[in-house]
Amino acid sequence: MSTTFGVDIDSDEPVDVAHRTSAGIIWVNKLAHLLPDDTKVIPLNNTAQGIHTIGDIKREIKEKE
Repeated sequence: MSTTFGVDIDSDEPVDVAHRTSAGIIWVNKLAHLLPDDTKVIPLNNTAQGIHTIGDIKREIKEKE
């Protein structure tokens, strides 16, 4: 199940930061990994499935390495 994650920047639409597929999770924004670990992310087109912050994304990516 794929999910795109975004962060709210007080604009009309959240900014996409990462995308998860059955193969794993990748950054889709080159600066997203620089955000603080406690930055909340929003699942844009599916359920969160345990991903709630930038730190969760970093952990998932590190586990796949």
